[in-house]
Amino acid sequence: MEFLIDLFTDSFFDTLRLVPFLFLTYLFLEWIEKQNTGKKMEQFLKRHQKIAPFAGSLFGLFPECGFSTAASNLYTTKVISAGTLIAIFLSTSDEMLPLMISKQASFNTILPILIVKVIVACIAGYIVEIFCAHLPTNVEEFCEREHCDCEDENLFQAAFEHTKRIVIWLFIVTLIMNGIVELIGEQQIQALISQYPTFSMAISVFVGMIPSCASSIILSTMYLEHTISFATVCAGLLANAGVGMMVLFRVNPNLKNNLAIISYVWIISFVAGLILEIVF
Repeated sequence: MEFLIDLFTDSFFDTLRLVPFLFLTYLFLEWIEKQNTGKKMEQFLKRHQKIAPFAGSLFGLFPECGFSTAASNLYTTKVISAGTLIAIFLSTSDEMLPLMISKQASFNTILPILIVKVIVACIAGYIVEIFCAHLPTNVEEFCEREHCDCEDENLFQAAFEHTKRIVIWLFIVTLIMNGIVELIGEQQIQALISQYPTFSMAISVFVGMIPSCASSIILSTMYLEHTISFATVCAGLLANAGVGMMVLFRVNPNLKNNLAIISYVWIISFVAGLILEIVF
């Protein structure tokens, strides 16, 4: 019984922390639609296209995975590009920063990880920008898919309706993922990584892609305890976008596109880890 109570409590607060990000994102999207500012938004994005992935890599550094969940919605409505979305995914590390600060990790321990994430996120994002075209924003199509019937509502009501729908879904998904991690056990996951050093890089990347804050906690804790190397923790945390990737599958109907983005993030994270292993 205590297990279920803790599971529901943790999942509730994990989801609650994302509500402000989601509400502000949907408020912004509704403003674009209702004010008919789509063309102006496209012109603005075109003017700032060159700095978008870099800006995304910096925003992704903020603690928690709020910006990655917001980015998935912005990408689906074509407000941001695939390159910017990937930059945010790669720079997001969920609970890593709060955990390391709470553990009183030194500045010299935290800063190199953040620098690696920004550099890799920028490079990966700009590579995608070269090959992917920028499509016009389309918030109306998103609303039609969501069947929100928000055209007659004011901005705040419409944003609240979207937020309510995604938060309920997010809570259920978070509950399931947290439950799976708890049943497997964090210690068992740590043992899997440490017992197979030859495959630790790939395993860390897969662990990082688990859409739960537990994944970043496991990787960060193992690094602080000197169980895994700098290269391995960077590879795992590069792949860690929290629930942002799950939100992408929820709001974007293009499954092939979603899988391509996730695969690219996995490959970049793994290759970056291998390069760091050689260099350091």
